[in-house]
Amino acid sequence: MHQKKYRIKNNKFILEGIRTIDCAINNATSFSFIIYTKRFSNQNPELISKINCKTTEIVSEKEMEKLSPSKSPSGILAIANIIDYGQFNNHNNVIYLDEISDPGNMGTIIRTAVWFGVYQIALSPGCIDPYNPKVVRSAMGSHFSLSWIGGKKISSLKNYVLIGADQNSKNKKLDKLIDKWALVMGSESHGISKTTRSYLDQTIGITKIGTGESLNIGVAMGILLHKMTK
Repeated sequence: MHQKKYRIKNNKFILEGIRTIDCAINNATSFSFIIYTKRFSNQNPELISKINCKTTEIVSEKEMEKLSPSKSPSGILAIANIIDYGQFNNHNNVIYLDEISDPGNMGTIIRTAVWFGVYQIALSPGCIDPYNPKVVRSAMGSHFSLSWIGGKKISSLKNYVLIGADQNSKNKKLDKLIDKWALVMGSESHGISKTTRSYLDQTIGITKIGTGESLNIGVAMGILLHKMTK
């Protein structure tokens, strides 16, 4: 499950960390198996008591290091079925990610989106797999708060007001928003692609008060969503 092709083939993904697995348990996730170390079990008896999985096993610290995708294993790891979100809802607002490839950024984006009540995330071709173990760990259980995440062409969102985040935009204030919008975020390295940009209805920037070249994409999105969801 460390590689995308095996996640797709088996329709399963890796979960790691107390918060992520606790969220999964609370959302009645179907686990294939769960492993944890004795030390983790002793330190987290409440979580262990909540586990409802036929296949569980205690492993050594060294075995966990070999199996975990993380350099610093938390002490618990699970394999679960990929979440079935159902259909994309054309009436709800959405975040559109254009070629976001960094797993830490993707996880932060998911966490930030659900914090501000935006539960749909559409991914362009070239985005990292949202079930990459580093994304899942960084999102800290926020996958289970989403109503939909998946691949989508920007052209399929033509019924939305498409607002592109652009640090060079002269527009620092949003026009009056209608109920249905899509916030488009481009990669930190080269921004929104030319093809995606051609579909935008407007762009929005963030006023720089101090110094610095750019903002982290998750931070920038949080600032913009704070404006858009007031």
